[in-house]
Amino acid sequence: MLSRAFIVLFLSMFVAMAGISMVSPLLPVYVQDDLGGPAVGVALSFSGLALAQLIAAPFVGRLGDTFGSKQFIVLGFAIYAAGAVGYIFAPNWQTVVFFRILSGVGAAGVFPMTMAYVGRISPVGAEGRYMGWFSVAQIAGFGTGPLFGGALRDLFGTVFAFGAMAVMLGGTAFVTLLLLPRDRPGVGVQGAPSAAVETAVPFRVLLRRPAVQASTLFVLLTSLGFGTASSWLAVYVISEEGLGTDSALFVGILLSSRSFMTALFQPYTGGLADRMDRVLLVVVGLGIAGVAQFVVPLVPHNLVRTQFFGDALVMAPWVLVALLVAGLAESIAFPSQQAIFVQIGRKVGMASIMGVNSMGSSAGFLSGSLLGAVVKTQFGIASVFYFAGLSAVVGLVVFVLLMRRASEDLAVDLAQPAQTLTVG
Repeated sequence: MLSRAFIVLFLSMFVAMAGISMVSPLLPVYVQDDLGGPAVGVALSFSGLALAQLIAAPFVGRLGDTFGSKQFIVLGFAIYAAGAVGYIFAPNWQTVVFFRILSGVGAAGVFPMTMAYVGRISPVGAEGRYMGWFSVAQIAGFGTGPLFGGALRDLFGTVFAFGAMAVMLGGTAFVTLLLLPRDRPGVGVQGAPSAAVETAVPFRVLLRRPAVQASTLFVLLTSLGFGTASSWLAVYVISEEGLGTDSALFVGILLSSRSFMTALFQPYTGGLADRMDRVLLVVVGLGIAGVAQFVVPLVPHNLVRTQFFGDALVMAPWVLVALLVAGLAESIAFPSQQAIFVQIGRKVGMASIMGVNSMGSSAGFLSGSLLGAVVKTQFGIASVFYFAGLSAVVGLVVFVLLMRRASEDLAVDLAQPAQTLTVG
């Protein structure tokens, strides 16, 4: 598994996720305080990337099934780096939003294409192990970014953080161009035979497949719940209408610890996904994660002040436990979910299914943020977490019902003997 291609992609994905998460919390403050932007500018500086990714990802995915993934990964990183440079020289908030949307176009090349590439080099029957290990880069990068970006901003300023992001992403584009072997659908990597036959189908046929519908709707609904809880977690923890800790450091610990818990166990649960029923693992994992989000307002809210950090860190230990449980449960579900995407991708086009997956994830996260605002306004901040938990349960029900219609596709794939793809 530790081929040159896998290692290059692993490091590239870690950098990409760290780059997104390190500036996402900084941009809204930069737009509002430094550039005097209105509320709509603040909102677009956060969500513009997802909006562009939502529109572009499916079309980039189709191109990836025609020409291969490498060139789109490299181009995506380059566009991403250009967006970061644009933040530095932007004279007003409108320009920042423009470059944020441009970064979303780059993200539409990076994320679906890296997943498609890993899917192509995953042996039949070992998809869970490959996707489990690869997802460590995604989740660990997402958890590392806010800590890294916050530290750079506090020490050297926001512009320096943007510059660091540009250097990271530009350097990654160059390294990927030099070191990542070229892939082609149905051919594999540098002329090696594919792990399984991959057939791209027309887009209208793709969306009619029950397995594609199940995967897309499931990702949309689970991302909706995650986006709702994540978007309003800081408000809940800091404000008086929630925990009233006034501790942004505790918010960072909650977000990072959940991500690190998921990343820590995925190499092990990825192997589990190759030995057990993947649909069952998805149901169990995200069912528990949904319950963990639901109970955040219900667990004891005893606040603990630490002596080491003083007033900067006020903790609610049981809330931390709930999110650690959510992270552990997600580590059970995510490798199986991604392995199912790889199995489907061999039937309909690997980059196409990853592009649709990215579209569903972006749509869910955006919808979750907006619906969370409505729920919070109408029913209070605690109801945001109830809504997030119930969204996960609804997603699981939809997923199970649709996957029952797609069981034959998955059974045929798993019945094939395991093969290993040699990478140059």
